[in-house]
Formats: sequence, C-alpha cells, structure tokens
Amino acid sequence: MSTSREPSAGAASRSTLETVGSKSVAERVFTVLLAFDAQHRTLTLSAISRRTSLPVATVHRLLHKLEGMGAVVRNNEGAYSIGPLMWRMGILSQSHDVIGYGARLLLMPLSSRTNSDVRVYSYFDGAAMCVDEILVASMSAQNGLGEMCSLEGTAGGIAVAGQLSAESRRRLRLTQRSLQTLEQRIEASRDRRYVILESGDAVEYAVPLDVQNRPPMSMSLRYHRSAEASSRQDEFRIAILQMTARSVSALLNERRT
Repeated sequence: MSTSREPSAGAASRSTLETVGSKSVAERVFTVLLAFDAQHRTLTLSAISRRTSLPVATVHRLLHKLEGMGAVVRNNEGAYSIGPLMWRMGILSQSHDVIGYGARLLLMPLSSRTNSDVRVYSYFDGAAMCVDEILVASMSAQNGLGEMCSLEGTAGGIAVAGQLSAESRRRLRLTQRSLQTLEQRIEASRDRRYVILESGDAVEYAVPLDVQNRPPMSMSLRYHRSAEASSRQDEFRIAILQMTARSVSALLNERRT
C-alpha cells in the first residue's frame, strides 16, 4: 500500500508562511511595488496579493506603510496606484534623468520633422528600458515609457547591446540562436553607424548615445513606411536622428554629476 500523502492544508499554510518569511522586508516592499506596470497601473488589494503571491494581510500592512510615505496612493474605490514619491526617486536615476534635464526639447522636433515615434533607451538588467518617448498620433504606444525591451528584438536594444563587451553579451539571458542574431545585427550596424529593423510596413532606426558615467543608452525613431517613401526621406531621418543624438549626448554629459 502506498504511503504517499497529499500535503495537508496546515502544511501548505506553513509552506506559504515560510516562503513569505524567507523574504526580507525590502524584498516584500519591492515585490508589491513591482506588481504595477504599464498594463496594471491601478490594482486592488486582492489583485496585488494575487500578482505577488503574498498574503492579503501582508500586502495590506505594506500598502499602509507605503501610502503613508507617498509611495502609493489609494483612490475613492480603495484601489492603489504608484505615488509621487516613486516619481521623485526615479527622476534621480542617471538613466531616467533624460526628462529632468530637458532633452524632450530636442526629441520633440525630431519626432515632428520625421513624423516618427522617438524613444530613448537605457541598459538595465539584460534589457533596454524605455526612459523617454515622444509619440506621433498615428503610431501605437508599443514598448512604451518604462517598459523593458529585448536587446535583440528592437533597433534601440541592438544599439544598446552594441556598447556592451562581447563577454557581457555572452552572459545575457539569451538562447544561442538569439545571441547569434544579435551579434549579426550589431556587426551589420558597425559600418552603417546606425541600426535598422523592418517589420511589416514599420521601420525603426537607432543610434547609440555617447554618454559618460551612465549605462549604455540609445535613441531610436520608428515610423510607418508609405508607398511613396523614398531613400532620400530615409537618409534625412537618419541624418537628423544622428544629429539629435549628438545634442542629447552633449546635454547629458554636460549635466552629469
């Protein structure tokens, strides 16, 4: 006769408590904050509990403390969203101070003159994080502000990856095939001095930003290619992208701390 048994409810509860207890307070706080993303800007207490696998009582206690600090805010229906304290802290990041340093005044004319989405990316945790963007009305908010994009799947990501050492790229969490594709795209961009990716009728160009004392950064523009598009129009977009990238780099280097 088999002696195997299903774990009892009490054993399951103890296992959950041990898992929660193994996390430090800081880990639990950030687990709660990271439950929010671009698709989940407002969450109820129970939704946060589900998304974090933390008990409701633990989440409620952490949210109470975070709300008192301004790290989260609660609306009239009792749902939570990220608070102003997190914006205040985030703007201090050397990769995110693009907005605080007034680079948008350079990005907006680039978007207007090229009729393109413009984005700035910064390397973070094996991906390209979008730290600023200007969208044109005709384009969708794909891989938007604050989102993490794959290094091999976007022109901006490839331009970021090209600034990493070959050894650092080998340590990325990529399959062998994805890494090979990334290396091929980086190599192809070296002579051109820009990255190009085409998908359907959308075209994305990207160039690295020459910044000091910061993670690798890049700038990209993405637009829908029409039937009337010409190589001269593309050359214009690339030229103004490169010119703007130099201006943004100079601005960030001038104001570095």
